[in-house]
Formats: sequence, C-alpha cells, structure tokens
Amino acid sequence: MQGDCDFITDDMVVSAIALAGGGARATAGSCGAFSGGLMALSAKFSPRSAELSKEELEELEKAKVKFYAFRDWFVSEFGSVTCFEMLRKLFGGSYNLASEESRKELKKVQDAMGFNCQVVTAKTVVKVAEMIL
Repeated sequence: MQGDCDFITDDMVVSAIALAGGGARATAGSCGAFSGGLMALSAKFSPRSAELSKEELEELEKAKVKFYAFRDWFVSEFGSVTCFEMLRKLFGGSYNLASEESRKELKKVQDAMGFNCQVVTAKTVVKVAEMIL
C-alpha cells in the first residue's frame, strides 16, 4: 500500500511495527492492524495545521466520520478492536503474546483454522485502501 500512497512515509511503516499484538505484544491495546489502519486514514484525511481554520475543522469532522466507519467495519469483521478480545473471539482463547510458549500455542490453533493475524492485516489493508481511494 505504501507504494501507492505517498502520504505513508517510511517512518510510519517502521513505527507501525511496534503496534503488533496490541502494542509490543501486550495484547491489552488495540490490534496492530486496527491501529495501523487508523494511522493511514489519519495521514490521508486529517488536516496538518497547528491551528485549524474553519475549513480544516470541517475537514477534520469528515475525517472522523471515516475513522468511525473504519472502526465499525473492523468490529463487525473481527469482533473487537483490542488484541486480547480478537484473539479470544477469533481463536478461542487467551494468549500471552509476550510468551514464546503461548505464541506457539496460538500458531497451532491458527494453522489448524487456516486463518491468522496476517489475514486480519491483509483484509484491513484492503479496506483502508478502499476507503482512501
């Protein structure tokens, strides 16, 4: 997606890596795919000025509508925006992603299901691209 979206910088991509697993594998925060999607939408649609003009405030309100629509789609598609709840709903258990043993257990479940967090990320990238285009 970055190649087609000049507003997504290399710094954004590198920064997003730490979002995985609810933020550094903490699972307590938002899913990294959800957070990354919001980053891309915000980079595209949010005004850039420090002090917003009337037009930019209107622009920000339109951007918020997109953010909320993305959030609603994400919850509808994956059951939650938090990593912990998504793992529970999608993969049937609580996983401590900071633990190698727990990550291996999750991988076994995902392999058996033929569905994993990369699929969540891929679906999210497609949705965000649709919303941007």
